[in-house]
Amino acid sequence: MKRAIITLICFLLLLSNLIAQKNIMSEMTKMRGLVYTENPQLNNIAEKIFSQCIFSKLLEPLPPALPNKWFSPGGGYVGQWVWDTQFVVAAYAPMDEDQVIRGVFDNYWQTIKNNPEAPKGSYRYGMVPNYLKDWPPFGYSQIPILAWGVEQVYRQTGDRKLLEESLPYLIAFDNWYSTERDTDNDGLIEYGAYKPVGKAGMLQTARYETFDYFPSMDSMKLTKHPTRAEGGEWYGNVEGVEQTCFLLMSERSLVNIANELGEKEIAKRYEKIISSRIAAIQNKMWNSKKKFFYSLDRDTDHPIDVRSIQGFLTMCCDAATKEQAKMLAEELKDTNRWWCAYPVPTVSMDDPKFDMKGFWRGDMWPVTTYLVAYGLNRYGYYNEARILTDKIVDLFIRNGINERYNGVTGQPLGVVGLGMSCSIWSMIVENYYGVTNDFKTIRIPQNAKGLHLKLGKLEVRYPENNEVEISSGVERKLKVVFPSTTTIGQLTVSCDGVKLPKVSLNVTATTVEFVTKPGKKYLVQATS
Repeated sequence: MKRAIITLICFLLLLSNLIAQKNIMSEMTKMRGLVYTENPQLNNIAEKIFSQCIFSKLLEPLPPALPNKWFSPGGGYVGQWVWDTQFVVAAYAPMDEDQVIRGVFDNYWQTIKNNPEAPKGSYRYGMVPNYLKDWPPFGYSQIPILAWGVEQVYRQTGDRKLLEESLPYLIAFDNWYSTERDTDNDGLIEYGAYKPVGKAGMLQTARYETFDYFPSMDSMKLTKHPTRAEGGEWYGNVEGVEQTCFLLMSERSLVNIANELGEKEIAKRYEKIISSRIAAIQNKMWNSKKKFFYSLDRDTDHPIDVRSIQGFLTMCCDAATKEQAKMLAEELKDTNRWWCAYPVPTVSMDDPKFDMKGFWRGDMWPVTTYLVAYGLNRYGYYNEARILTDKIVDLFIRNGINERYNGVTGQPLGVVGLGMSCSIWSMIVENYYGVTNDFKTIRIPQNAKGLHLKLGKLEVRYPENNEVEISSGVERKLKVVFPSTTTIGQLTVSCDGVKLPKVSLNVTATTVEFVTKPGKKYLVQATS
């Protein structure tokens, strides 16, 4: 009987693996008609990214924690994580699987609604654990970019229902983060945990809310809440630049989502929160002598003297001024600190705590390099973002898709095919093809002639250097930006061969804005 049971289990595992492989092959066939470029080498990279980082990670429901399909991060971890998954759904969005993506986010919302340890009305309500697997769920959260993930999907698919379902829970999550992770109410975000996970103690569990072993948390302590009598020592005394910036990224997306749904008062409320949070970063975290942003001791506001990648993340949420961004872009190219063979290391190479193989202590992660490029583009440092993309594409070709790398030597480290390493595809889309992360702006690359990108409901083709052909499966208010070096006498837009009247266009010296209709083909031309 025992042998028969073992045989049956082995058969079921084999059958499950065969079904999974069949599903991956089916998804790959579909993907080849929805996501491709004119470049065979980039198509090969895209297929590897989608196969290894996305399709193989989409798994069947595991109720009660995961009532819908979900994305595993990889590396043997069973559960849907918070920040990892946002990069995966952003890359997966062109597959046009609205129900799947809504289900992925609904896994988070079901946890908010049903967590027995965080009922509505309690200070824990609104928490989304990192990650969803056990029930009751874990007692710590993670990098708070859920609203950013929702918006990244919506901009590609136009799935308004996703916004409508998500908004109340995104607000609840933000309210939780803004109170339980900002205990001194100064706008800067801390770390914490309500209970330990696995063999980790409470302190390490709190560190799991961000970059796990980040050296800025080496001396962190957990304390009781400074104003609330109830509860244990759940609150870390370190205010993190990166965590504050990630919450700002989500709050900017909350403004955009609220405006899309006509919720103007909600948008105005978050605009005020954003303004206040940025002021706190500027007033407390910027070191004018060292020209960099630093995390702080919560109780003294003293900077924690570790020069880490978090300083660059202020560009992701527009928290840096233009002058500071210029300093950061110049700092990035310092070969003694950041500009190694494969940037960007998580800790500056001249910092005493730098370890080129250390977990978040000097290694290079594709996802954070993507975020640095993402921030550079927001401030107009397109060339630097393009070079970062070139370097990491070269690394992928040489050494495969990994969780992290030794940025000095290129040695792969950690998990092969980690889910969120798919963010490099998003890096290629923006920096090679000019499709910015809002999916409403096309920034024509230099020497664009011949480039062609199909990205789900959006298709972009460059017949000549100073023209772009666009078709979209959803209505978009689209902005096309020509290189500043382009000599332009006239900008015209044609729809299916017929020129649009000037009254339907918003034209400046190097840009033109117009509204696309589904099923139509638009040609934007700059003539001298």
